[in-house]
Amino acid sequence: MEALLRQWLPSRRWFPFDAAQGEPQLGVVARIPVIRHGDDETGSFVYLVRATIGDRTELVQIPLRFAREASPQDIGTVQGGAGARLHIREAVDDVEFLEVVLNLMEGRRKVRAEDAELTGGSNSALIATTSVRTEDQVQVISGEQSNTSVIVRPVEPGEDAVILKFFRVISPGSNPDVEVGRALTDLGCSVVPRTWGWADLSWVDHTGDGGSEAGTAGAAQTGQIVVVTELIDGASDAWATAVEAAAQNRDFSVEARELGRATARMHRDLESAFGSRTMDAQQRGQLLQGITKRIAWAGEALAPRMDEHATALEGVVEDLERVGDLPAVQRIHGDYHLGQVLRGADGAYRILDFEGEPLRPIRERVLPDLALRDVVGMLRSLDYAAAFGHRSSGADTTEWGETAAAAFLEGWTSVSRVAVDRQDPAFRALWLDKALYEVVYETRNRPDWVDVPRQAVDRALAPAAGEPSMSDVTQQEIDVESDVAVEPKTPTFLPWAQGSSEDPAGEPEETGSEYPVSYTTSEDVLAAVAEGRYYDPHQVLGAHPIGDGTIVIRTLRRFAKEVSVVLADGSTRRLSHEWGGIFSGRIPADGDGVPDYRLRVSWGGQDPVDLDDSYRYAPTLGELDLHLIGEGRHETLWNVLGSHVHSWPSAMGEIHGTSFAVWAPNAQAVRVIGDFNGWDGTEHTMRSLGGSGVWEVFIPGVGVGTTYKYRLLGKDGQWRDKADPMARWTEEPPRTGSRVWDGDYEFTDDTWMDRRTQTDPHNSPMSVYEMHIASWRQGLSYRDLATELVEYVQAHGFTHVEFMPVAEHPFGGSWGYQVTGYYAPSSRFGDPDDFKYLVNALHEAGIGVLVDWVPGHFPKDDWALAKFDGAPLYEHPDPRRGEHKDWGTLIFDYGRSEVRNFLVANALYWLEEFHIDGLRVDAVASMLYLDYSREDGEWEPNQFGGRENLEAISFLQEANATAYRRNPGIVMIAEESTAFPGVTQPTENNGLGFGIKWNMGWMHDSLEYVAEDPMYRHYHHGKMTFSLVYAYSENFILPISHDEVVYGKGSLLRKMPGDRWKQLAGVRAYLAYMWAHPGKQLLFMGQEFAQESEWNNERSLDWWLADTEPHHGVQELVARINEVYKETPALWAQDNTPDGFNWLDANDAGRNTFSFVRWDREGNPLVCLVNFAGNPHYDYRLALPFAGEWEEVLNSDEEQYGGSGVGNGGTITAVDKPHYAQPAHAIVTVPPLAALWLRPVQS
Repeated sequence: MEALLRQWLPSRRWFPFDAAQGEPQLGVVARIPVIRHGDDETGSFVYLVRATIGDRTELVQIPLRFAREASPQDIGTVQGGAGARLHIREAVDDVEFLEVVLNLMEGRRKVRAEDAELTGGSNSALIATTSVRTEDQVQVISGEQSNTSVIVRPVEPGEDAVILKFFRVISPGSNPDVEVGRALTDLGCSVVPRTWGWADLSWVDHTGDGGSEAGTAGAAQTGQIVVVTELIDGASDAWATAVEAAAQNRDFSVEARELGRATARMHRDLESAFGSRTMDAQQRGQLLQGITKRIAWAGEALAPRMDEHATALEGVVEDLERVGDLPAVQRIHGDYHLGQVLRGADGAYRILDFEGEPLRPIRERVLPDLALRDVVGMLRSLDYAAAFGHRSSGADTTEWGETAAAAFLEGWTSVSRVAVDRQDPAFRALWLDKALYEVVYETRNRPDWVDVPRQAVDRALAPAAGEPSMSDVTQQEIDVESDVAVEPKTPTFLPWAQGSSEDPAGEPEETGSEYPVSYTTSEDVLAAVAEGRYYDPHQVLGAHPIGDGTIVIRTLRRFAKEVSVVLADGSTRRLSHEWGGIFSGRIPADGDGVPDYRLRVSWGGQDPVDLDDSYRYAPTLGELDLHLIGEGRHETLWNVLGSHVHSWPSAMGEIHGTSFAVWAPNAQAVRVIGDFNGWDGTEHTMRSLGGSGVWEVFIPGVGVGTTYKYRLLGKDGQWRDKADPMARWTEEPPRTGSRVWDGDYEFTDDTWMDRRTQTDPHNSPMSVYEMHIASWRQGLSYRDLATELVEYVQAHGFTHVEFMPVAEHPFGGSWGYQVTGYYAPSSRFGDPDDFKYLVNALHEAGIGVLVDWVPGHFPKDDWALAKFDGAPLYEHPDPRRGEHKDWGTLIFDYGRSEVRNFLVANALYWLEEFHIDGLRVDAVASMLYLDYSREDGEWEPNQFGGRENLEAISFLQEANATAYRRNPGIVMIAEESTAFPGVTQPTENNGLGFGIKWNMGWMHDSLEYVAEDPMYRHYHHGKMTFSLVYAYSENFILPISHDEVVYGKGSLLRKMPGDRWKQLAGVRAYLAYMWAHPGKQLLFMGQEFAQESEWNNERSLDWWLADTEPHHGVQELVARINEVYKETPALWAQDNTPDGFNWLDANDAGRNTFSFVRWDREGNPLVCLVNFAGNPHYDYRLALPFAGEWEEVLNSDEEQYGGSGVGNGGTITAVDKPHYAQPAHAIVTVPPLAALWLRPVQS
């Protein structure tokens, strides 16, 4: 075996020795049986092999498969037992081996050998595929130098593709790729692939003589052999992308800037995970010594070619030694270049491979270092990309490289808030450390490329020879991402980023202020700020300390004649007009930094006005908020986006104002426009908070009730005025403005809410009164309804009210199902506190509140969500998935994390802020299917070739699971009209996670049955019994909703055949049958008194009908039905289990009767007998579960309900004589078109 390996190993790229170094001595340390095939010879084994050449020893991992059959991948054979040859091949691409390894991790299992043990580990970061069935799922990545990576793709929908990296050289200690990957995954870092699994290795080596990095002989060691991370499918290699851009001389600044931001986020999260520290004298000395030694080594290796730079190199070393304080050190990448970065299909960067140099000891690879080293590494990589682009195309890529490098530094600085000065001694030393190493490497290996790093050395040392210095990142270009905490209780003023305060372009200019301004900005930037189109006006406007004890103040006050700064002591400093309405000057700093100040502004012919400055305030969103928004996991999104009123104390008096924040990642600039600025907004331009796509500004003086919109500049150069997607209050339609809200309503429904958390609504009484607020009784406000509606619902015994959509909608004729203001209760009936008052009143009356929620589509109004920032944002960009043809609306992009967050948080908003008890989700079927209401060619299958909308399914699962997790006792209800499986199954069982589903099949079948003349109903008897075939496949509610009484379908009354008496009797019988049937109940307004006309949203119900005797009788019957229903657990306690129902007689089609019994959990029954014939049945033999006296608790034919009065006098007596599989029966009179409810008389 060792002879075979000795011959084969030198041909492997990952083998840590070169063939020219000689033949290695090998020793097998351990043979770990991952798979055994019934003997100890065949199967898959992980070999740990100690390889030694000279005084260097390494431990390598070799997964091998032993089989009795040959394969094309065999590397050789060895002698097995009984004279048979065993064929050996690598196992890293073997289907069976990979599946076992993945399952080892998922199950956290162990595999033991004599001197080694393998232990799997995993987390819940992914739904990793662990089923490897075919070779088509497996792809080995070729070309790797030191490891072997294998892609495994899933076979089951919903699973994540993964990549397994097998570490070939095993070192004692925690492998950085595993350690860092796990830590950053746990932290939720968005710029690294998520780590899911790993395999820990422990071993004892008896083969060597100790002292090597492979481990000390005879001592127990630990390490890792493999790590599993998510596969960034469809990603492009950043190196290849950059080289291609350079070759085409195509601007790369956008990509480079975002790469800089991703790099800084990596550093930020590495610091959060592993900490940082200021170096003590010893550590500082070691760091400086290491850099100076490598510079000296390179200089010696390249002599005499580097002699011309000898003096300059000595100067760099001396400058570095004189540096007072170096930045803190932390965990870094350590081997950072474009080849370590992928760019996903979503445009986001993912940073790979934290392993470092595998041949270096782990203890060295994990040492903290300067984050600047990674920055230098990427700058050198961009330099090489420019050189490769030049050599492949002949184009002059010098400017391309400089622009890309500057953009990268801009991006890194925007997140890190550390400005990079290329003349800083630490930067120059690190740059030369890297570039000189490259010169040595290229000289020895690729002489044709030595000019690339040689020119980098020349540029770095040029200042010593009097040449121009390396370009710096100007402060004006820095796009700062805030890390200020959420909701600061005192005003926080954003300091200027650290760095040079000198303007390289010229001398300080004199102004009208008491101090000259020494901080200048380019005219292009000033023009953009003055015109309200600059992406980060806070970098120019506001207060900026400049390091000399003074502070630069800039403000944009167009058309002003004079502007002064007013300080807390009453003194003023006049500002000078600088550009296009921008005034600037300097004031002295106080001991705490920026002093409190106001602006005194004079316009011609008017008294001066003292105003506060929007641009002196830090963002009201913290870094955690932005991170959660980017990840789509901010569950209280309404607390950070939209408009929010704030008050803070200050030296010059209480500060009052409103912060505005909006997500618009495609916008080039965003302004707030409103009553307070004449609907212009130039002086209230928002800042971009980096890669989050969020824009923010705080505007002092703006308060509750202020009307506003956002004005967004799209990439097409067009400005668009948009309502705030997160507005919590709006103008009353048809006006479309958003309004600032800061409610102070305090609920008093604690008793209800406490009881709700202890109640299972799916197995409790639920009798729902569905209503449309505008047309129930026209002209009523939320507060009016708190009296009239509460009294009405209470009198009729309903347990819940369901409001058709309350969220703001512009067109009343949509009934609320085309929402534009998802976070705003409609202003037609009052403000948000008024709606809370209504909910509170219902709760105090013991009535639950359900609300219709519409996440399936939204209208195309150009002032709302459609193309919000000039491009498809909330809607899916592909019309085949983003447009609903039938309704003329747009469909949300459920695969976009921020859009999902917007919707999930919206569900939580209604449940938590308004104490809503449940949401009825509209049009679920339209969300579930990509081909919903589409012809062939109008839709595109999912990635598995199916018609299911996997993103929408995932969204619904997330929304339901989150709602139930955060709000125990609520209910999520699906209006789902197909047979999609598992609608009310838990998400952990791969269901959609709803609590209840509308039973559309029961509704259609039963209404079709009662629409038939009684003479012909026996032909359709099965329509009434079929619902019990599937009654327990889901948790159901029986809906007679608004959809069944509009568009020519007729009211429930008009669906019934016959004269008016028979129609009313049919309604009474149907409702009594409906309430007795398994499932919850929902009845649309007006049907409780048998309204004759169809529902019309433009007028009130026909309340005069309820005052007529027969219709009032129906009302009384509904009240009695609800009364009995709530006090009878048999009618609701076992709605969702077959134990709660059995037929007594399901086959009496000839007499149009149905009889069945409902049971509670204690075995108490309620019997329902329904006669849908137009005549009574006398001497009807009714099967019953036991003998004795039974009470007639409901007879829908009683005279007080408008019936004929046929009945049994209130009681019946059953005898012990079997009938239809029941032990007893009774002889009863069954009224015409009526229902009887019977229960045993309780002694």
